[in-house]
Amino acid sequence: MIQEYLIANTTEDALNKKRSNTKSVFYAGGTEINRLHSTVEGRTAISLSKLGFDTISDEGSTIKIGSMVTLQQLIESPLVPSWLKDAAHFCGSFTKRNMATIGGNLALMSDHSYLAPALLASRARLLTANLTEKGVYSEDNIPIREYHAYHKQFAGTLLLAVSLSKDDRYVGTLRYAMSSQNRAAVTVGFSATKDSEQVIDHVRVFVAVHGKGVQRLEKVENSIENGELTTREDVQLAVRHDIVVVDDMTGGSDYKRYIASEGVGQLFSAFLQGGAQ
Repeated sequence: MIQEYLIANTTEDALNKKRSNTKSVFYAGGTEINRLHSTVEGRTAISLSKLGFDTISDEGSTIKIGSMVTLQQLIESPLVPSWLKDAAHFCGSFTKRNMATIGGNLALMSDHSYLAPALLASRARLLTANLTEKGVYSEDNIPIREYHAYHKQFAGTLLLAVSLSKDDRYVGTLRYAMSSQNRAAVTVGFSATKDSEQVIDHVRVFVAVHGKGVQRLEKVENSIENGELTTREDVQLAVRHDIVVVDDMTGGSDYKRYIASEGVGQLFSAFLQGGAQ
């Protein structure tokens, strides 16, 4: 339970407050911290509201999205690609979309994340800030896959922004839940490109499975790139084999395997047919 609320005046101040206060958490939109039965535990909340991370800008070859940008801002911005707007729309509550942030959604990296599968598939980069062991402030620009693979090691890291490349990559995402208000059983993200000879490369497949986290299906990616999986049916079989699932309130294991494979297969098919970026 939050017992103390601090307001950070600078990025470095936020990190110092985090280091100085045990059981503290960064406070973005607050939708998870204030949720009943939340998994986020903290005594001190450190507000990021004054740090200016709530803008979306065109950086030439990239789109820079501040970590405090809300899901509703993503939907309304003309700079944001359609696939990310689709992911933001997965949140069915208008009120929640006006509170929940892109940084908070990524920082949790939860199995019911609206945005993580799509952003991971997109090969986005993250702008981060941290303090060294000696307390020296530093910033970095890292691949989002690294943030996912070593998520626990980034516990004290502050997300500043998400950087999206303006390349010709196809990115798609789908969510499967009983309703927009229910937690998703499965959310999938798929992306790929074709080189000058129309050979498929840079494939990314991520699936958020309720109860089993956000998973990268590298075997499926490699098999597509190597030309071993060429049809929707091939991809579906591979996903069913590689995904890790569990029975829970959102659905049984067989159901989750089925919808995950159908979702990735559908996105792969859309990519082959030249789907929208």
